[in-house]
Amino acid sequence: MDLSAHHAAFEPLFALRAGAGQAVHRLLAAQLRDANAALFVHDCGGGLDGFCSVRIDRAPPIHEEVVRAEITDVSVRPASRRRGIGRALVAAALAWVRERGVARVEVRVVAGNAEGQHFWRALGFDAFVDVLQRRL
Repeated sequence: MDLSAHHAAFEPLFALRAGAGQAVHRLLAAQLRDANAALFVHDCGGGLDGFCSVRIDRAPPIHEEVVRAEITDVSVRPASRRRGIGRALVAAALAWVRERGVARVEVRVVAGNAEGQHFWRALGFDAFVDVLQRRL
């Protein structure tokens, strides 16, 4: 929920609805039951400092690549940043993906999130597809 609030500062589309907490809990529970998804956490003993979620998606067999992974969320509490926690969480997610034979991982970063853009590019991720939008 903190991650959504962080993103809402860049794009109001990410603002959570009132009472979204229960839905977030259901989504996380479903993810934990999904064999094609994983959730990695970092806890220094004083509570959750960060997390990373990843999932494997399969496409119809019309292209050469029929499987890919997406790191859907990474978040580190502000007080715990710049200590390598995010990098360690992403490394764990990438290892999990590699173990399953997946050769490509995508991430989505809000265009206005300069810190997020820098983080992912520093880890070797590069531009792939521009997602454009138009409000009506």
